[in-house]
Amino acid sequence: MRAVWALVAALSAPPALAEGAPQPPVWAYLAECSAVFAAAVHSQGYSGASAEEIALVQTASEQFLTRAIAVAGEMGQPNPKADIDSVMLYLIPRWENRIDRLFSVKSNLDWIAYCRRLGLDQGVIGIPDIRSP
Repeated sequence: MRAVWALVAALSAPPALAEGAPQPPVWAYLAECSAVFAAAVHSQGYSGASAEEIALVQTASEQFLTRAIAVAGEMGQPNPKADIDSVMLYLIPRWENRIDRLFSVKSNLDWIAYCRRLGLDQGVIGIPDIRSP
């Protein structure tokens, strides 16, 4: 479990880590993307989304979470669901607190674009037209 919390600390940085920094496992990024998309669904700051787009993002959040658990198991986490659940205890409030902040908009959009690419790469989502900066 200590490794899980070390990973949570590592995820405080955006997807581009410092050169030479250890790369968190892909399951950690999948969990982070689940939290990013979940927060975006409930955001008040991103107007203009249709009900269909909101439903797609909600589904993507759930699919990221499911894939995070599967990948954590594949990578040898002893209890993947519990490990992901413990990480989500940190990630969900983190993203709920930052998703609507004016000075976080650029970073949030970067994360959304990164999550889209990761989701497409991992076969998690099929949202081809999320607008990114």
